Amino acid sequence: MALDNPDLTVDALAKVIGTEPLVSAKVIRLANSAALNFSGNDVRDVKSAVMRVGFSAIRTLAISVAIEQLMLDREMAPYAGKARQLWEHSLDVAALSFVIARKLTRINPHEAMFAGLVHDVGYFYLLSRVARHPGIAHDDDDLCRILSQWHATVGTAVLGALDAPDAILDAISGCETAYEGDSPATLANILHLANRLTTRPHPFSQPGETPATPSAAVSPAVAEILAESRAELNSIRSALGQ
Repeated sequence: MALDNPDLTVDALAKVIGTEPLVSAKVIRLANSAALNFSGNDVRDVKSAVMRVGFSAIRTLAISVAIEQLMLDREMAPYAGKARQLWEHSLDVAALSFVIARKLTRINPHEAMFAGLVHDVGYFYLLSRVARHPGIAHDDDDLCRILSQWHATVGTAVLGALDAPDAILDAISGCETAYEGDSPATLANILHLANRLTTRPHPFSQPGETPATPSAAVSPAVAEILAESRAELNSIRSALGQ
């Protein structure tokens, strides 16, 4: 990936992105989103958009395009509904992670957004494999059990192959550890809190698990911050997911 080149310039990256229409569109949408367009002045060219969003956000947008393309695979058709629910969940967690990081911590919000988007990438990869080999799972409960058991290990392997930073891998592996506060100190805390707050249920929750109730999960102060950030949350979900 061009982003792995330490000598990469804005001009060079803009040229690379310009050859990928789907990524280009997402970069410009994110640059003009309520979360990043503080001045209200929209940008219309890729170079200006890259300068506004920063290099770290480009990787997130490229991954979002890759996952969307995976979901369009014909063999994924039997699981299209579940895949879409999982994608909506991931988009919401990514948007929440960005806002939480920016407003409650000093952690890079773009790093948090990336972690939120890919924290369940193992599910997507496994779902694509099951789609190609349907005999692996015999019913929905069997599918849920297989995906829940293996997604963390597989997700780590996939992200490792993509040269994801160790901080991302550590956060994803630690985000399922219980964290009940609302003043996150680590990236893993942010992911856990975002998963508590999301209103988009995870389609592969283990049978018997009770979905979180966001309104009862955080303090009034955090609830107020989220209410005030509704436009930002919506704009990030839209930029990443369309």
